[in-house]
Amino acid sequence: MMGEPVKSKFIKLSDRVKIRKEYFGGVLFNMDTGDIIDVDREAFTVLSIIKHNELVNMDALLDMPITYKGKRINSGNIKGVIFRLADMGIIDVMPNGILSKHYRKPFQDKNLIKIKWPAHEHLSAPETVHWAVTYKCGEACPDCYIERHKSLFTKELDTQAAFNLISKIADSGVFQLAIGGGEPLMRSDLEDIVQRASEKGLVVHITTGKYEIESQRLDVLAKYIKTIQIGIRTDELINGNISTGEKLRALVTQLNERSIITGANLIMTRSSIHNFDRIIEMLVSSGFKRYTLLRYKPPNNVKRWLQEKPNQQDLELLEERLMVMQEMHTDISFRIDCALSFLERRLNPQTALYSGIRGCVAGERIISITPDGSVYPCSQLVRDIFKAGNLLNEDYKCIWYRSNVLKKYRNFREKKCFKNSSCGKCQAKLFCGGCRVFAEDAIGFDLGCPGPVCGSNFIDDEYDVIADIQDTIGYTDGGFPYATRDEIEKWLEEGTNKDYPSWINNG
Repeated sequence: MMGEPVKSKFIKLSDRVKIRKEYFGGVLFNMDTGDIIDVDREAFTVLSIIKHNELVNMDALLDMPITYKGKRINSGNIKGVIFRLADMGIIDVMPNGILSKHYRKPFQDKNLIKIKWPAHEHLSAPETVHWAVTYKCGEACPDCYIERHKSLFTKELDTQAAFNLISKIADSGVFQLAIGGGEPLMRSDLEDIVQRASEKGLVVHITTGKYEIESQRLDVLAKYIKTIQIGIRTDELINGNISTGEKLRALVTQLNERSIITGANLIMTRSSIHNFDRIIEMLVSSGFKRYTLLRYKPPNNVKRWLQEKPNQQDLELLEERLMVMQEMHTDISFRIDCALSFLERRLNPQTALYSGIRGCVAGERIISITPDGSVYPCSQLVRDIFKAGNLLNEDYKCIWYRSNVLKKYRNFREKKCFKNSSCGKCQAKLFCGGCRVFAEDAIGFDLGCPGPVCGSNFIDDEYDVIADIQDTIGYTDGGFPYATRDEIEKWLEEGTNKDYPSWINNG
């Protein structure tokens, strides 16, 4: 479609697409594919007119005096926008032939709408909310990071409170709800929760660690959810556990029969990287076609962390093996989480941004909610200092627009400790930026990146990284820094090879 004219004269916005006005134009969400696309104000203006009129005659649209900033938008630009969006499934081209009277209503100038653009320079709502509906779990996975902070939350929302929270999320304009835990299937009301979320217009995903799910539960869930992500215990595959493969194969079959999209979540520990080929081949034989690679985050067990934390050579090996697997298995899909965005750091920046690769989007395009309704920038940054509010007893807009925590993480790339670091000088800073979990102060640069794409001439020799970290951590009422220069120097020397990131120990 990109190079071909639209054959029918009638076009409409796809029923499976949501559009949301933003300060730069708008965000488009394809409910079928999960694709999220940013468009500028000109394109959003055209889309708003099409949506407002339900069905539009292409010729009439091109003849209309559609203006932006007081100037008429060139008809060639409008046509180009329509062709691109039709190619992406955002706009539907109606079939040739006689249309019903419902579709033949006149398209008049009076139907033009005026758009008032938001003044705030951030999204009006996150694209996706990650909600841990419970921290309860029947497994004891050695790499679970939830153990770090689950003791901070002794309560979880009951069904009615969960419904209220869902309403706040949906009414704010959020597109997707990713439900996890703990183990979400331990909640007996999970089916009620996903039904309410779906009825409110949210696309719902579930992440579970269960390899066996009752058929009756799957029958109900299938009506309301889009995908199920299975958290794979890679140690079992590495150790050749035959029953694990059999259970996964049976589960994938059950999910396919119910048209539930199935994915595998793989934590990239040192062991899983060195056995990457074997793990993928075993999962391919079990029927998995979609894989999400997750960076290894600090678990509760320090000994385990020291044993399994990948070093620079391990991450470089992952880059190599991922490329080989993608070439070998062209029919399967690999996705990396934002904490592994540096694997794509050599991409052309314009290509990356055009493709929707954005790296860390904590507090901007995602937020995380804990079982009691508390809001955090992401599911990893859970401490009192990261709490943005609680949706159970606070207004959504107050949290989203006024929280200093969310503001801080939306703008972390503007902080001195980031701008003057290797991350801040890397050409991938806009579509990567590293992961805040691995920054010593949970806001600056990522010490774990295997190799920023930048030169030494970009570094400011006069920048005092220690003083900036002290400013970020804060001072006592008497004006003394909470962390001394000697302490910070020791953290920087040790990096993350010997211990947790310092903010975890000091939190």
